[in-house]
Amino acid sequence: MSANLKPNPFLASSTTSPGMKLVFRGTAREYFPIWIVNLCLSLATFGIYSAWAKVRKKRYFYSHTTLDGTPFQYLGQPLPILKGRIIAAILLGIYWITSQFFVSVLPWVLLVGFLLLPWVVVRAAAFNARYSAYRNLTFDFDGNYWGAVKAFYLWALIMIPTLGLGFSWWQQRIKRFMVEHYSFGGERGTFSATGGQFFKIYFLAGVLMIVAGLIATGIMFSMPAFSLRYAWIGAIPIYAAYVLAYALTRARLGNLVWNNTTLGPLRFHSTLKARTLAALYFGNALAIIFSAGLLTPWAVIRTMKYRADNMEVLFEGELDDFIGGGRTAVQATGAEVGEFFDFDISL
Repeated sequence: MSANLKPNPFLASSTTSPGMKLVFRGTAREYFPIWIVNLCLSLATFGIYSAWAKVRKKRYFYSHTTLDGTPFQYLGQPLPILKGRIIAAILLGIYWITSQFFVSVLPWVLLVGFLLLPWVVVRAAAFNARYSAYRNLTFDFDGNYWGAVKAFYLWALIMIPTLGLGFSWWQQRIKRFMVEHYSFGGERGTFSATGGQFFKIYFLAGVLMIVAGLIATGIMFSMPAFSLRYAWIGAIPIYAAYVLAYALTRARLGNLVWNNTTLGPLRFHSTLKARTLAALYFGNALAIIFSAGLLTPWAVIRTMKYRADNMEVLFEGELDDFIGGGRTAVQATGAEVGEFFDFDISL
């Protein structure tokens, strides 16, 4: 970050009440044309247009998300994203070719991927932060490769002596690494959630799945004539428990992470509810299935609106604590490789 930092007069003159609601004003009617054009052109161009599609989608979502009446901004450009996606496609192609035709080389390809993963994490976070802005100030992520290695790999070793029970503490370290290397206007994030708090959430989700498995087993073997023909009956409680467990972890982990994150004078208050989120996911899935995918924009919009409605930003101090820093370009390669391989590094 630049040493010659100057106060941002736009922020310095802001007056805000404690407790700023995050508001999402997007609608399915507005988003559907963007979604359908993005889909059709991406298919027609064999994925080339997907870079422009990503920018259009993100600009719509950012510009329709406001905090204290001011929208967020997405500053990414299509061409750097396209270059990153081409590189990601090449890497995926190398993996597929070696796994199908040169199996003896596959371990070396996986080793290279293992070594590249921390770099992908850091560069993806840096790109997403650099090209996300609020009130003309961009976010920043200054995590480095070795910090990511420590968080993602060294802390993963805790699962060996704990027979997997250390997974929660590993996840806590990853979230802490991500949060504490983000900054906005010269203010760095801090993270106070503990591994024990993560463990309680994962433990409860695990209990749900175990109970569902026992119920399914009881149903199957209580049938007078056990037959694989009726196996779907026993699968019902398992699928229901999976949706509920997934919604529970998403809601409670989201609340835990945000409610224990501070950014300078800013604190966050997330109030997601597992039951509501589970009903949301279930309704979205049914709508998408029975509409042959055409209600996907509706499902996306209602999910984003629910998340925004349950997020509040609190502040202690003045908004003029935020100051502008120097901007540097960040390559999109890491972000697109992470997205291509469906690697989630979000908070």
